[in-house]
Order: sequence, then structure tokens, then C-alpha cells
Amino acid sequence: MTSVTNGEEAMHRYVILQNPGHNRVYFKESAKLAVAELMIACGRFENRCQNIAWLTLANVPYLSFETATPMSTDELRILSKLSFIFALYEQTERNDEVLLVPVAFDPADYVDPMISNLLKYSGKTNELFTKMMINIALLSSGYDYDQGIQLLDPVAGKGTTLYEGAVYGFDVAGIEVNKNAVHEACVFFKKFLEKGRYKHESSIMKGSYKEASVAFDIHVFEYAATKEAFKDAQARKKLKYVHGDTTYANRYFKRESVHLIVGDLPYGIVHGNRPKDKKLSPSRSSLNLLAECLPEWHKVLKKDGVLVLSWNKFVMSKKDLIQILNDNDFWVFSDDPYNDFEHRVDQSIKRDVVVARKNQDASDL
Repeated sequence: MTSVTNGEEAMHRYVILQNPGHNRVYFKESAKLAVAELMIACGRFENRCQNIAWLTLANVPYLSFETATPMSTDELRILSKLSFIFALYEQTERNDEVLLVPVAFDPADYVDPMISNLLKYSGKTNELFTKMMINIALLSSGYDYDQGIQLLDPVAGKGTTLYEGAVYGFDVAGIEVNKNAVHEACVFFKKFLEKGRYKHESSIMKGSYKEASVAFDIHVFEYAATKEAFKDAQARKKLKYVHGDTTYANRYFKRESVHLIVGDLPYGIVHGNRPKDKKLSPSRSSLNLLAECLPEWHKVLKKDGVLVLSWNKFVMSKKDLIQILNDNDFWVFSDDPYNDFEHRVDQSIKRDVVVARKNQDASDL
């Protein structure tokens, strides 16, 4: 059994079977997104990934790539977390036959990865797309998966981003202006912990903004996989859900306390974008929302932390989004593969993703 060859040099070719869990529309659009996510992940490998491409074997599509040496344990760990991966094989040849040898990997999930599939509701962001955004945020940052990551979704809805972050063992937090959404998410997460027999405690902190007569609630869950782990307060995982206005993010979280900010911006729907100047009317503009939010999000994000946002290009241009990010001291990744995330969701939504790093000059990257 030998590795495939590339000219005179023996190469190790790996092929990835795509996760079949995508919904029908997203599955058709996901091929180029998978390539972009893989390319960003390969940027963390010591091995140089080459010849990344889709290929078909026995009428089944696979995403393939080559390395000069076998992948290390750390590289497999990164690869195992990619949103689209279902199975991994090393392609070899024997007696002119192509063979696929399964390669074992372990994503080391902290909670049951089915969590995001359990809560169903209209308008829910595809959980695999959410997982992809978390991956590209982490892999584009100055941090690693095992560095006690703090993840914030500032437009959290019913919490898909938080649940995907919990799967990774991150401490997660969300801000959501819709009280019913926060209530449903908290009830759901509590039932999930109970049914999964995770040791946990929950509490609610209440407060208000001094400069405005607006109250907020912070729901806090502390949990662990075992009773023994729960006894160590430092080892507990945390999920915080704020019912409040995202334009006050720095009131809820300490400065430079968050490694990653990941959010799916409202598709033309008002989400807490009521101006702080009460003489002004609420706006449906995502740019107006960002103008209020970005200074606050910037305060809570650590240096070398990364902001990843998805949005509907029919309601805001990428040029305008990049400009407002630059105006608020974010450096936007603009080279390939960061330009390859645009895709159609339905007739009214063409979604794209922007990735930006805090306080970073192009010359430093």
C-alpha cells in the first residue's frame, strides 16, 4: 500500500466526506464554503496543504487535499472540528486500485453535539453554518481551542451560536432584546442539562442602565459533565444569556474579556437598534445598528480577538460594512479565501460573512 504520488514526490492525500446534515438549499451552496473553511484551517497546520479540490469517487463527491507528511495529532484535532466533516480517509493505491483508509479523529465534544438540532423554530440559522463561523473566528484569531475561550453572540436569537460554542467547551454568552426568545432559550438549555444529567446551577442577575430607565436580566448557567468536575469552580463551564440591548454590551461584560464575537445579523429586522438618543426613531438599517454596537463590541473584545458577522447583502453592501468596521478599529481580512463565503439562502437573502480582527494592521498579519 503506497501513498499517491505528485510528480516524483510521494504525497499523502486525504479525502473528506461532507456532512449530510445540511438542509437541501444550504447543501447545494456549501461546497465553496467548505473549501474556504478548510483553507483557513490549513493555515494552522505545520504541514502545507496542497491541491485542495473536490473530486468524485464512485459517484460520491469528496473534498481532497495533499500534505507532504502524515497529519499530526494537533492537525487532526483542528480538522475534526470543521463544520462539514463527516468522515476522513487517506487515499492510497494498491495494484492500480484506489483505496480509502479511514482516519480516526476525535472532536472532543464537551456536550452532546445534537443540542443545536433539538430546538426547532422558524428563521433558525443552520447550525452547521454557525459552527463554520465559530471555526473561522477561532482559526483567524490569536488563540487556540483549548485556551479557555470566551465566546459572545451579541445578536443571539434563541441561542444556536451559544450551543455550538458549548459543544466545544467554550464559556459562552449571548445578548438578545426579545424577552420571549431569551425565555425559550433558557428553558430549553435547562431541560437539556437536566436530561443529559449535567451537574448544574442557574441564577438570574437584574440591573438597569443609569442613563436610561431600561432594565435588563442576565441568566447564568454553570455546569460540568460530572459532579467531580463541578466541585472545581474554575473547571465549570458557563452560559450567560442577557435579555437586554446589545448597544450596552460593555455594561454586561468586562473590557477585553471576550476572545471571539460571532453573530448572524438580523436580515432587515429591528434587533435592539433603537437609538440611545430617544428623540430619534427606531431604524431597520443594519448600518445604524452597527454604528451603535461596534464601539461597545470593540471594548469587550480582547486584542487579537476576532469578530465574525454574517449578513444579508440585499440590505447592506460589503463595502459599507467594511468601511464601518475600519472606522471602529477593526482590520478586515480581505484576501482569499475570506472572499468565498457569499451564498444564496433564499430569494430574499444572499448571505455573506465578514471576518475582522481587533487592533491589527495589515503589516502585522
